[in-house]
Amino acid sequence: MRYTPAVLALAMSFAASPAVADPNAALREDHGWPAGSIQEQLDRDPTLVPFGKGAIFVPAITNPLDEPPVTVSRGSQRVAEGTTGVRIIVSPGTYEVRVGSGPVEQRMRFQATVRERMTTVLPVSWAALSVHVVDEQFGSLRGAYEMIRVDDREYVGIGFGTDEQAGEPLSTWILPPGLYKIVRLGETYRARRDFSTVRLETAAHTHFILVQDQNGEFRGAGEVPVEEIFRPSEGVSGSLIVGADASLNSRRNALGLEDGEAVTGRLFVDARLTMQILDNPLLLRLQVAEGQTKALDAPWQKTDDIVDLDALYLYRWTPVLGPYLRVGADTRLLPGFTYFDPAYVERNFANGDVTRTSVRHTSAKLSRAFGLTAFREGGGLNVRVMKTLLAEMNVRLGVGGRHRFARALFEEIESEDDGTRQLVRLNEIESNQLVGAEGTILLLARLTRWVFVTGEAEIFLPTVGFAETIVELEGAVAIKLTSYLALNYLVRFRRDPGLQERDSIQQNVVLRFSWELF
Repeated sequence: MRYTPAVLALAMSFAASPAVADPNAALREDHGWPAGSIQEQLDRDPTLVPFGKGAIFVPAITNPLDEPPVTVSRGSQRVAEGTTGVRIIVSPGTYEVRVGSGPVEQRMRFQATVRERMTTVLPVSWAALSVHVVDEQFGSLRGAYEMIRVDDREYVGIGFGTDEQAGEPLSTWILPPGLYKIVRLGETYRARRDFSTVRLETAAHTHFILVQDQNGEFRGAGEVPVEEIFRPSEGVSGSLIVGADASLNSRRNALGLEDGEAVTGRLFVDARLTMQILDNPLLLRLQVAEGQTKALDAPWQKTDDIVDLDALYLYRWTPVLGPYLRVGADTRLLPGFTYFDPAYVERNFANGDVTRTSVRHTSAKLSRAFGLTAFREGGGLNVRVMKTLLAEMNVRLGVGGRHRFARALFEEIESEDDGTRQLVRLNEIESNQLVGAEGTILLLARLTRWVFVTGEAEIFLPTVGFAETIVELEGAVAIKLTSYLALNYLVRFRRDPGLQERDSIQQNVVLRFSWELF
């Protein structure tokens, strides 16, 4: 990468206060950037430069958090790191500033001289590229691709699409102007199919559409005006996925399900509807999963039984911060049973009554159809902590409620065997309603086009006390084998003292078949 010194005569050094009294015309120039002019960015930045320090300012073209980080070095030592659109505080002196996408050694290098109580603005000599990956129905897609610079055939990196129609932000490539080749993941510069090219101009923001099928093959590509990225006039989009999977699973203390290991079959439906309200997304999602298993010397048993409907609305005050509202409900469609060797069954009811069977049984009913129905709602602040090409993290903090309605719902608490008989004890679970504080952490990592890692941690702190705290953890590693076949590892942990005495742990290794109907 060639070494490009910053031209201070053009960029200027000026008073470090966010409000500039007499800005240069170049700072006020409107390039049509989503981030606004350089002067507007400086005015928005609240960073104050203290005595004895100066600042470096690298203008943003798009959202600063969607652009790669900026590093500042003196000699071989890195002294600071920051984002575009925000002052980076350093001591007076001369520094090397690295800007751009790709590995650090490939990024553009600029020289900046900083004076005390002054802000040095780097002139924008780079270009911005947003690659919108869509399917053939023009719906946003988490497809992958690779970027190669044509003039020296240097590999730049892997890019991923996002679910833009659900409000997920798209990372911006920051690159030197020139011609670039976009190829299918795993292809080389010599690719004769599944490739496209795009020319980037200095200080320009280019929108590029990449159309892929479910196999990752290119179906079309090209530069488009921003208003043609999606179909905003319709305002509503959705998808419907149906599928089946087979899994090897392990369960301990999962409410209404038998402990142990087994091979399982499952059918599922995943439907989603997204609409824009006040230019922000409302996401509706319906998930239905029904699974059955057959262990040795045991009858068919249910392993998955859930109907879950969620609605989430995110309003963004800024690109990283805004309120959220969510409501949801879930229920179980089928009755639940537990199975054992011939035994007596004791039921302990919530009102204090106790019944014990006088005949031997090999099974006991734990719940009726719709035996547990739960409603939840919450609201608070959503914070986007991190967003890169390979990973992203969001945090939600707020208040909410949990309302659970049980119908003849029992938990197996213990079994005894005195040598002559086995006694199985069941405790009735009561309905309850809680209000309190909630917090959620959402993680997504795209290791390659074929490997995705997701994680979700949710904590609910009810006002009745910490002893009733609900903790739910869920993680998944998905290896995509073909467009309709994937190998998944899933793990779920749940601690809910108001629902069951023991923690619940479920693990599945799943071979999943799925078909997207639209």
